[in-house]
Amino acid sequence: MFIFADKNIGGDQMNNSFLRVMSLLLVVFILNCGGTKKLTQEEYNQLSPQERVTYLEKYVKKNSNDLDAKKSLYKEYLALNMPEKAIPVMESVLQQDPYQPDLQFQYGELLISQGDTKGAYRAFRETLRAPGGSAYTDQVGRYLGGKFAIQQVTSSPADETFPVFSPDGNKIIYQTNENGNWDIIERNLASGETRFLVNTPAAEELPCLSPDGKKMAFTTNADDRRPIDDKFKVREIYLLDFDTNILKNLTESVADDWLPRFNHKGDLITFVSERSDLRSVPYTEKYSDIFRMESDGDFHLQLTDDETNDGGACFNITDDRIYFHSNKNGSYDIFVMKTDGTLPMTLLGYPESNEVNPFVSPDSQYLTFFGDQSGSFDIYRARIDGSEVERLTINPANNTNPIYSPDGNFIAYHSDQNGNYDIFILNLQVVSEPTTQELIMRLEQLIGP
Repeated sequence: MFIFADKNIGGDQMNNSFLRVMSLLLVVFILNCGGTKKLTQEEYNQLSPQERVTYLEKYVKKNSNDLDAKKSLYKEYLALNMPEKAIPVMESVLQQDPYQPDLQFQYGELLISQGDTKGAYRAFRETLRAPGGSAYTDQVGRYLGGKFAIQQVTSSPADETFPVFSPDGNKIIYQTNENGNWDIIERNLASGETRFLVNTPAAEELPCLSPDGKKMAFTTNADDRRPIDDKFKVREIYLLDFDTNILKNLTESVADDWLPRFNHKGDLITFVSERSDLRSVPYTEKYSDIFRMESDGDFHLQLTDDETNDGGACFNITDDRIYFHSNKNGSYDIFVMKTDGTLPMTLLGYPESNEVNPFVSPDSQYLTFFGDQSGSFDIYRARIDGSEVERLTINPANNTNPIYSPDGNFIAYHSDQNGNYDIFILNLQVVSEPTTQELIMRLEQLIGP
């Protein structure tokens, strides 16, 4: 806190309205005349936030070694939501006295919010190096992740991606290209045994099981018979009934439809489509929107309608909110809206990074997603309100598309950390807290040469 000049004024005098008015007029006079008289706390408190900034700017300019004044100035900037002004003041304070772990950590958090990840890592490193900095080990660790045990589930030469858990949590279903095209396969997590659920010459992708496990929604490009590369073919969403082995096309659209996800009652499915973009532009440039339909394919309802790319929709546990990502703010951020598409609001995002494909935990307390704050994509989780963001993976690979197990104890995702894409499972029950020195070493690796 900025140390103000002392002034012996009795309680009765301080409460005298005339003196208050005269004191305020004196302060205004000092500000207007460019003076830098050190104000009393009483005088300072009477200033408006902008007047405090004006006073402190002038005072610091003539008293550049007064660290307390600089600290007060950057705090006033932050209170006025002026981070671009606060950052250079914080840097000036740290240049004069770098051994302040509290300020270094706050500086790092501010840089994270502004998208300067490497700068934040440097600040976190100096936080831990400073005397008393070990007290910030847990807070810094939340930004680095890597404290939970991770198990590699697949390791074939093929790509295996987009895993989902069975309702009992004993199996995962995912897509694999081991036959040269995408097919859908099931793996028993205990035995490792696998079996194909859908295996055709077409590309079947993005499986999603109904809550009772009796049906599976997925995408296929089988209906697009144009002689073009698979990646340019449009996809339909199909439903496979495991009891009857009957396939049903749920979308029957000439547009590309993808990423089906059931709600928890099993009567609704969200999906993403570019069907509402009628512009004559290449397929890869079309905007995507979020839609909702009944689980039998009836009553398609468009939930978003922007000239942006919206996707990654999922329901919360009570099925009254839908979480999704959108680049309507520039980069991709995470949003939440009601299930009829109303009241959309930004939940989580950073100006210079992307946060994509949210998935809500079974107790609706957490949200997992992947983001590129570190340069490559990593798995994160946050509280359901977007607070307490925590990095769960830490490697230079692309770790993407996380999904919770039914009991909320595990997160499955795919990663190319070994070259091709494999499936990994992160165990939220097994914690290995890194030491201060281990975090410093991780930060050194992330900062690089």
